[in-house]
Amino acid sequence: MLVVTANWAIPDGSVAAPPRAAQFARLCDDIRLVAMRAGMRRDGRYRPLERLVIVLAGDTLDGLVSGRWCDDVRPWERGRRALSRQEQVLVAAARSARRPLAALARLARGGVAVPSADRRGRPVMTGRIVVPVHLVMLAGDRDRALERLRGRGWSERRGIGVGTIWEGDRWCVAHGSACDPLAAGEDGPTLLASLAVDLLARFGAALAARPGVAEYGRSIVRVLADGQPLDMPLRLATMLRSIAVNGVEVARITTEWRRCVDRWDREARRTGCEDGHGEVAAIAAWMHAIEGTAAPGPPVRAVIAALSGPLPPAASRLHGNRPTVLGHPASMGDDAARAVVCLGAPAMRPCPGPAFAREIAGRAACVEAMPAISPTGLPAVAVPEADEGGVVRAAWWPMWDVGSSPGCRPEAMPILDAA
Repeated sequence: MLVVTANWAIPDGSVAAPPRAAQFARLCDDIRLVAMRAGMRRDGRYRPLERLVIVLAGDTLDGLVSGRWCDDVRPWERGRRALSRQEQVLVAAARSARRPLAALARLARGGVAVPSADRRGRPVMTGRIVVPVHLVMLAGDRDRALERLRGRGWSERRGIGVGTIWEGDRWCVAHGSACDPLAAGEDGPTLLASLAVDLLARFGAALAARPGVAEYGRSIVRVLADGQPLDMPLRLATMLRSIAVNGVEVARITTEWRRCVDRWDREARRTGCEDGHGEVAAIAAWMHAIEGTAAPGPPVRAVIAALSGPLPPAASRLHGNRPTVLGHPASMGDDAARAVVCLGAPAMRPCPGPAFAREIAGRAACVEAMPAISPTGLPAVAVPEADEGGVVRAAWWPMWDVGSSPGCRPEAMPILDAA
């Protein structure tokens, strides 16, 4: 059994709050439940799993949204100062991730106990066998310097394998940020990195320095970082409505946000994000248009829609037509020749809103935690290998079994039939 989760985005704590601890406890409970259920095979007989692989498909740590980047050093620069700072940010984020990663590391060390089977292929609830667990962490666009942590022995001490792509007998797993138009480009900062560092991190630092709103700043930045970058004005509007009932002067937060957007506009042009097609100007106009204010015109909306869509199908191919799980939310190519499951909400969807699973194109589907605002769950998908997977019922949410038996779908809970 393969379990894939992604986009934890655990920060160093300087400007953003960490994800809720309950998310990780629930994830581990769901993994145990899925491992037990997966023993029910396609022929109706029970046979315990032989192994369980848990893949953290990128952006487990957030090396971008940090107050440590608010000086003249940037993560996309080449040089000793930038490399040293990258390591500092990730080490601090890894320190914040000790508890959630420790829970998974315990599974990797001790395995998962499941019922044994009798001679007739029935589970024996009084008997227990231990299924070995392998834990793998893939680098994403927010934690590209993960290899540097491995060089320090950080992953080996925790029993975590580190890499960029995981390949099994049937499925392939990668982060997939290369399929995101916002992450396109090799020289200088991408729009995605620029928005994270020069807009969101600076906004968080600005809120932390303002009396009266500092206590809400880390939570606001957490919610903005959890979503797609182009969804930030929608999410900010939702947060401002929720905290306004507490007597918070939201106008001060709005003013600070627009000031940071203007500064990001100038900085993005200076550092080379502008390529002549007006993306920076369009994004700045979109970020200014917090819900309830004057909306940007059709030209700006056209640019934003183009940046929210997938790259051409060829850009999303990793390994032929093998079924693939991608950790990056925007990695949804139109390649219908294979199953593609993307972890995270699709871009430009007003929030909050209930969306457990959404059909995108062909056989591509998107999984997200629900609700989209202040989530109490993590996007995750469970994929059967070999002859596993007679059961496709969702283990509550956000854990999903992707299988091929359509007769087990629970009421009112969509399922992904991508295998």
